Amino acid sequence: MASRSSVNARASRRQELIDPAHFLIATRDSGYKSTSLAVAELIDNALQAGASRIDVEVVAAEDAEFPIELRVIDNGAGMDAKLLRQALVFGGSSRFNDRSSLGRYGMGLPNGSLSRARRVEVYSWRGAEVLASYLDVDEIIGENRRSMPPIVAVERPAFVPDTTSGTAVRLLRCDRLEYRRPTTLARKLSDEFGRIYRTFLGGELELFVNGSPVYAIDPLFLDRANRAAGARQFGDVLRYHLTGTDGIGHVEVRFSELPIERWHVLSAREKRRRGITNVPTVSVLRAGREIDRGWLFMGSKRRENYDDWWRCEVRFDPVLDEFFGITHSKQAVTPTPELLNMLVPDLEPIARALNRRARERFESIKVAAPLSAAERQAARAEAHLPALPRRDDHLAPEIEEALATVATEAPEGCPYHLAVSELPTTAAFEVGVRGGQLLVVLNSRHPLFRDLYGPLAKSEAQRDQDVATYLALTLLAAARAEYLGSGRRARDEVRRFRRAWSDVLATFMNA
Repeated sequence: MASRSSVNARASRRQELIDPAHFLIATRDSGYKSTSLAVAELIDNALQAGASRIDVEVVAAEDAEFPIELRVIDNGAGMDAKLLRQALVFGGSSRFNDRSSLGRYGMGLPNGSLSRARRVEVYSWRGAEVLASYLDVDEIIGENRRSMPPIVAVERPAFVPDTTSGTAVRLLRCDRLEYRRPTTLARKLSDEFGRIYRTFLGGELELFVNGSPVYAIDPLFLDRANRAAGARQFGDVLRYHLTGTDGIGHVEVRFSELPIERWHVLSAREKRRRGITNVPTVSVLRAGREIDRGWLFMGSKRRENYDDWWRCEVRFDPVLDEFFGITHSKQAVTPTPELLNMLVPDLEPIARALNRRARERFESIKVAAPLSAAERQAARAEAHLPALPRRDDHLAPEIEEALATVATEAPEGCPYHLAVSELPTTAAFEVGVRGGQLLVVLNSRHPLFRDLYGPLAKSEAQRDQDVATYLALTLLAAARAEYLGSGRRARDEVRRFRRAWSDVLATFMNA
């Protein structure tokens, strides 16, 4: 009589590790967040095959139940029969565990495709011959199929371009798309791909959706080639080095501040359209390709509305996948404690500082409203006053440096400009000429601004704001009188008087 152990051994040899039908049903639910992320797996494959042009086509299907068909066509190296067979096998990549580029596990083509469609067809060519194969969910389940269909040579389909090599992936019976209109889905894909592949689109890659080029979208608003640019980098790029299982990898972190002063006046709808508000603050890129967005690496700081007005980008090398907790679908990170311990102590204080700066800039905008009113009122009276002498621009170096952070911009065509900054002097305000305009800069550290003008300007009462405007006109009048002084010695004397007056006023107000 056979022993129990030998019977169990024979049973285990007969038992297959995977039930294909059940595995396929389960893997379709592997969690791709969107169609764009699923299709991005196919774009990754094309890039790794050396494609310089990739066309994504969203077309109406003949099947009324599944009205959309998707195609991804590239001019990459193409595949022979062996590579094509591997490409359709889950985990069958010739580059399995490759840490040098976008792919790694060989799950992208079948997993990404079947997460959105019930049938995927792949056509690949090197020269005139076109090879094809497919995976069909219903066929595998209905026939309990346990092997791949054969690789066959086919006539070149109409949608396959006449290039020397390439690959076309066709998704049919798409039953898990967010949209039922091809135009809507195409527009969404174009926007998403512009952001996900922004670093590639800035190089030699040409990416099209339904024949229209995809343009790079920089969520940090730093790329000057981007129509939506306007932010400026905050601080230096932070660089870190980590040793992974396959070598030393690098992490780069950069921050940007959005131009609150120019963009806060946009409508809520326009802010959403431009990607300013209600979007993730942090973007994570692996090998130059975005794989996650969210509120990441910020420690105990909670996200607030002011955090709409700055951005963070984290880039890392694939050799550090274990530290970032990369999954085979490449659409999320799960940082390890070691990585968090390295990044959070630096990134959280920066996030808090940027939040505080955004809050202060909004306060400055509110404070600037009476200044703008004073500029306009003074400009209307200019014709009734003695003409200002023409002088070359002149600002003391320390004042010029302080003005780099001034929130408001000089109004074009106006002879005056009033601004607020934290000045390095004890004067209540400083005077200069810039761009042909008489410039008056209120010192935000002086009690005149802190305890008198600021509270009036921030008040919700119109009467208080009117008084703030009159106060600004008073300072502007004093600055204009100073500017009329003839000769350098006279101007220096007036400047000394202004600074002495400021010190006495601060003493009185602080008493």
